[in-house]
Amino acid sequence: SYASHAGLVPYVTVSRQSTIIAGQGAEIATASIANGVAFDVSKLTEFGLKGSVLDGSLYFAVAVYEQERTDYAAQQTVTNQATRTEGAELEARWAVNDKLLLTFGHSRIEVVNLNTLESGSRFSFIGADDVPGIPAAALYGGTLGGDVIRPGEGGARRAGMPETIHSLTGTYDFGNGLALTGSVVDVAEAHSGYSNSVLLPAYSLVNIGLGYRRDDWSLTVIAKNVTDERYFRSNFPNLFGGVVVLPELPAHYVARIQYNW
Repeated sequence: SYASHAGLVPYVTVSRQSTIIAGQGAEIATASIANGVAFDVSKLTEFGLKGSVLDGSLYFAVAVYEQERTDYAAQQTVTNQATRTEGAELEARWAVNDKLLLTFGHSRIEVVNLNTLESGSRFSFIGADDVPGIPAAALYGGTLGGDVIRPGEGGARRAGMPETIHSLTGTYDFGNGLALTGSVVDVAEAHSGYSNSVLLPAYSLVNIGLGYRRDDWSLTVIAKNVTDERYFRSNFPNLFGGVVVLPELPAHYVARIQYNW
């Protein structure tokens, strides 16, 4: 890294990490030890720029990165995923004045399963949208699984992970122990499973919170998902993504009273 007089700090990070390859029961297979593949290797390269401007009131950081786990032949199918991850992140925090703080975040990510890319297929459990010619009631009378063939990087992309996420958060301190917070998070659509048969819609979440502190007591009330957005997330996308999705909470409220001593 290099700290310039202008308050900008460009940096480069290159790292290498070894990971023990364990099974679902945290066991290390004797065959992996005998073949010398009981460890997996992760490599990370990141380029970024961070700094403070406007007399230190505005902080920002931007980064572009790539991470790769290369020893995919050593993996245990369920617990270890050999992947290549590429993405970019942006964060900005602006102290507008003594009372108002604004934070913006952006994330863009793409993850490719290297073992799936190599084979051109992946074992998955089959859901109703994977076989539209079979009535759902008949399909779910049992369990159906098989190799889903989707060659190429597009077919090997890891499911269940939205490509882009944006967030904006604001906090206003009234100065008498009372503070108001609000946030908006915008999440892109994403396929729930490897077969790409089920598409989880994009959504935006709005949260509002009010906090009050006096001496050792504090009270916090948070309204979550105030617009009552209907949204879902995937469940074990590489295996069960086409079968099960998880509905998230509708509009709800959380209150907390805390005493510190």
